[in-house]
Amino acid sequence: MDYEEWKRKNWDEAHKTSNVSALTGTGFGGHLTTLQATDLFDKNSTVLCIGVGLGDWVRDFSEKVEQIWALDVSEIAKVRMPLGAVFTTDPRDLPSDTFDLALSLWVAPHMSDHDLQVQLTEVIRALKPTGTFAIHYKEPLYPDNLLDNREGADDEHLRAREAMMIRRRAHFFNMVTWAGGHVDKIAIEYPSNFYEIVEASAHIHKGDGS
Repeated sequence: MDYEEWKRKNWDEAHKTSNVSALTGTGFGGHLTTLQATDLFDKNSTVLCIGVGLGDWVRDFSEKVEQIWALDVSEIAKVRMPLGAVFTTDPRDLPSDTFDLALSLWVAPHMSDHDLQVQLTEVIRALKPTGTFAIHYKEPLYPDNLLDNREGADDEHLRAREAMMIRRRAHFFNMVTWAGGHVDKIAIEYPSNFYEIVEASAHIHKGDGS
């Protein structure tokens, strides 16, 4: 089974079965706290939720903000959407210059570089000039271990399946630059000595920051 086929089948099955181990149940507060985005939240915001999970956080947000959009790889995730939310599986459908805040938690480590590059490009395009994309990703804990995912497509896709796409900070920053944005700050870091990784969250804005 190639990566694209696996990607659709895996996440469709996770949503069909409400697989708790595959779909995060983190709610409104958990997303804002983990991504250090509490101060970025405003009730008048238009928010993009990336990775629907069990849907709890999307429903929580829908009760607190002006407008909610959700982006997920599985069409089946649409059933978890609250009334009035807009759903798409294709980031190219996102309207330009629209979102005050985009949030992505526990998603990027499942994504190939190609998929993440597309998502970064389209989400940054869809941000308002003052908007923020708060995204979690994984870095290697030590400089000499866990190289960027450049060993070939098979290895990259295996890492994506295991939620272990690990990107050096310089590589991640380059991806953001190529997408038309810049990293304003690394919001938070959780080192894991056991896995030899760092759970990092970045705040991204449009343009080059000048």
